[in-house]
Amino acid sequence: MTSQKENKKVLLHVCCGPCAMWPLKELLEEGLDVSLLFYNPNIHPNVEWQRRLENTVKVARHYDLPLLVRGCSLAEEWIRRAEDGLDRCRYCYEMRLSCVAEEAVKGGFDAITTTLLVSPYQDRDLILQEGQRAVQDRDLAFLPYDWRDGFRQGQTMARTLGLYRQIG
Repeated sequence: MTSQKENKKVLLHVCCGPCAMWPLKELLEEGLDVSLLFYNPNIHPNVEWQRRLENTVKVARHYDLPLLVRGCSLAEEWIRRAEDGLDRCRYCYEMRLSCVAEEAVKGGFDAITTTLLVSPYQDRDLILQEGQRAVQDRDLAFLPYDWRDGFRQGQTMARTLGLYRQIG
């Protein structure tokens, strides 16, 4: 795999505005050309999905970055999978990262990554597996950042920007 510095054009999957703050700080300091993709069909109710989108728009404007938005809330699908445990998580990561990889190929990106890698509450190993799987048959790299040490600082940055932070 090529180094992260060689991957100049990166499509960052954004789950919500607050979780994007620290990864964006890091990516932009690295000098990467970053665009954002908001794709979160597992968020419900729809009002929560809309709040997260609105905050992602604020972040994109704050950093003056391009933002792609795909999909909508598919609440019925996620409610149906409520008891699926780890399979539900895998399905969620796979669905999101496959979409990001498809969009990255269409847009001529060199690499993808996700803000899910900032959260200490996500299954990092599973995200890494699904990220690698999403790019394996594409001319694309998955960047396995570990931003968890910046999670709290990112949340502070989000408060400073006045972003809505979901509860629970």
